[in-house]
Amino acid sequence: MRFVVHALGTVESTQSEVQRLAAAGAPEGIVVTAHHQQAGRGRRGHRWWDAPGESLLVSILLRPTRPLATVPELALVGGLAVAEALATADVAAHIRWPNDVLVGGVKVCGILAEAASDGRGEMSARAHHVILGIGINLNQTGFPASLGGTATSLRLATGRVQDAGPLLGVVLARLEQRYEEWLAGGFVAMRADWLAHALLPGQMVRLPDGSLGVGEDVRDDGVLLARAGDGRLVAVVSGGVVEEVTAHAAGH
Repeated sequence: MRFVVHALGTVESTQSEVQRLAAAGAPEGIVVTAHHQQAGRGRRGHRWWDAPGESLLVSILLRPTRPLATVPELALVGGLAVAEALATADVAAHIRWPNDVLVGGVKVCGILAEAASDGRGEMSARAHHVILGIGINLNQTGFPASLGGTATSLRLATGRVQDAGPLLGVVLARLEQRYEEWLAGGFVAMRADWLAHALLPGQMVRLPDGSLGVGEDVRDDGVLLARAGDGRLVAVVSGGVVEEVTAHAAGH
């Protein structure tokens, strides 16, 4: 895959910019980065905060030839790519299912996978395109009080000023490799590597019935398996991370 990077200034969101390009027929591999987002968004309608010029804000256009139902796995693929990219800079990162990357137990990165289908019936629908958003806190030295100590930056974690350019190159390289593996074999092809970077077992999650559970494993399709208080093993399809807040640092 050939990446073509469009570096922009202040935008509504990098996701929206890539969506416009996708609608106009842009090829797979288009990448949009931004200095600042005025309305960055995250999962489930959350708005994500970033400090101008202090984050790596990037969205990538993908056109996978896979069923639409498998698209949520790309958030896990993206998380693994980021964790591996940070490891090349001697930063130990862990993945919190489904879409956060943590350093020192605090969130430094968020992932968002948004898809459009080909319009066919639900059972046969395939992804027309996917926009994979990655937001990494680079050089923030402080965060809004609303984040309540739930966010950090690579600068805070390492004591070093970070350069977005080299990190973007490594993230894209790791993503390309993992994406090709996913196209060929699905999430199961990298499940063991993902688990090696994950906060499993032991991650606290909100179960579908509203109670708390403890994450134990992920299935081959990326669905979380969590142990309920009564001992049941429950499949959690969408994120119910207990630590989630309404405003997030670094994201789309």
